[in-house]
Amino acid sequence: HGASSLKGAPLKALKAVGGAEIAAMVGSMLEASERDIPILVDGFIVTTAAMIACQIDPSVTRVLLFATQSTEKGQAIALDIISKIATSNDIPVPMKPFLNMNLRMGEGTGCILAMPLVRSACAMVTELATLNEVLGLEM
Repeated sequence: HGASSLKGAPLKALKAVGGAEIAAMVGSMLEASERDIPILVDGFIVTTAAMIACQIDPSVTRVLLFATQSTEKGQAIALDIISKIATSNDIPVPMKPFLNMNLRMGEGTGCILAMPLVRSACAMVTELATLNEVLGLEM
């Protein structure tokens, strides 16, 4: 398959070069986005699946959280494409990956390491007292 014949055709590209595992990830991401469930993305292959999901449905960009920066150059390209998709659809650009630790192990190790950061961020937003609450001020 020529690369030019796959440009702008994410389903065709997925069929041509993606395996069943990438197709499953893409489908899961589309469904999670539909249900407003955040997706913690770890590494190059999963970022590639996220890019394809965003090309199919740009609203997927709303729910993406990137755990780790991969040493694979392709991840930076995929992250750039995802950012451009978000921008062109007036959706906030997803944050850059939380961690950059030169991980290459796979098996979701970056997600495991990023989860305490995600949980802490959620706790800060939902449980942290405001200054008014701490000081007992009514405003």
